[in-house]
Amino acid sequence: MSHQITGIEGFNNVALLVRAFQLSRMLQVATSLDLAGRVADGPQPVTQLASDCGANPDMLLRLCRALAAFGIFRVMPDGQVSQTSHSAWLRKDAEPTLYYAARYWTTRGNWQAWANLEYAVRTGESPFRETFGVANFEYLAAHPYEASLFDLFMQHSPDDRHAAVVEAYDFSNARLVVDVGGGTGALLTAILIAHPDMKGLLFDQEAVVAAAPEMLRGFGLSERCRIEAGSFFEALPKGGDIYTLSQILHDWNDERCLTILSNCREAMGQDARLLVIERVLDEEPGQTNPMSYLADIHMMVNFDGGRERTETEFAGLFTRSGFSAPHVLQTRSPFYIIEARPV
Repeated sequence: MSHQITGIEGFNNVALLVRAFQLSRMLQVATSLDLAGRVADGPQPVTQLASDCGANPDMLLRLCRALAAFGIFRVMPDGQVSQTSHSAWLRKDAEPTLYYAARYWTTRGNWQAWANLEYAVRTGESPFRETFGVANFEYLAAHPYEASLFDLFMQHSPDDRHAAVVEAYDFSNARLVVDVGGGTGALLTAILIAHPDMKGLLFDQEAVVAAAPEMLRGFGLSERCRIEAGSFFEALPKGGDIYTLSQILHDWNDERCLTILSNCREAMGQDARLLVIERVLDEEPGQTNPMSYLADIHMMVNFDGGRERTETEFAGLFTRSGFSAPHVLQTRSPFYIIEARPV
């Protein structure tokens, strides 16, 4: 028996959500062709765009028209394509930029694992491992192109979380900040630029930090930032005033998180501080940012036991690993700073 809904309110919004994956793929193609960058200085004939990026003119026109229907680019009757306020965010040099996000979210690893979402809901197991036979980070190690896109996506965070963290927290009394699992050093770079008298230590796996020296040199930070390779599941460098874990704990189940936190606690002096930078889920969904719940499902799809957490869940992890109850600071981004001290 069919259910007749009175009124049409919300129908078109839900209909668009049902087909949102198609828009994601269209945006990925647009960024792969760097269309936003190619029209940055003014309108371009679609024939010229097609020639410049090696595309079929008719197919490219149809792609641009479809995106223009959603406010991404403007297409004139004569085939001229121009920028809009929405397409401008797809430029590489936009601040913040969605260029790398549009490419990263539709990589083969993400795309195929998400296609297997129902497997997670039914079994409680990782769709990523079921799809590819290995864990996410093992997959990235074997697929350098996707790994490089992941690093660029993290480095050019579209939510501008690195700057937001620096603005929201007082780092001024720290002499040495240790960024645990800090990737290529994007967060640490933002902190050191804002505090010229501070030094940094970037700690991550050897294959990850391999790209960090070039970035640090580019910002003139080579003399102020030391790099050490290692695993946060083992011993961590000692001597830091502040230890940061930015988007690390959400990759792991509770037991693995307790190992990471306990290793941080072991490395920290009694006066040191731990800053965990993560999304914090509302105890009741729908109060703040719905993207945090989308992020939670992404962790469910891609990682064994990965998840976003509530403040109560973070407090439980800190208490069990030798830290005080957390103090949660909001930033202007979707990410929070969760501060804890050794007890």
